[in-house]
Amino acid sequence: MVAHSSRHRPERTCVGCHQAAPRDRMVRLVREPAPDGAAPRVRIDPSGSASGRGSWLHPDAACLELALRRGGFPRSFRGPVDTGSLAQELENPDFTRTWNR
Repeated sequence: MVAHSSRHRPERTCVGCHQAAPRDRMVRLVREPAPDGAAPRVRIDPSGSASGRGSWLHPDAACLELALRRGGFPRSFRGPVDTGSLAQELENPDFTRTWNR
């Protein structure tokens, strides 16, 4: 029996560029219900463990742009979603991970 010295690191696929990366290097996004029957809103999940359907994105503006242009969020969340304030939330200095512009 061979003992492995490296610890397993879960990987996730970026909704923008479709490249896999370790989970701790990505940003998890979740959808939350919107009032008045509007499309659900996409928000950041800094803990990476909020309940509900999630999608993963590299902390890079290029991946966000690809996801928006290619329709990655509606595909990942299985329906229309509101991503209007997502770019602003990712630029917020209170966001706990480093965001590459």
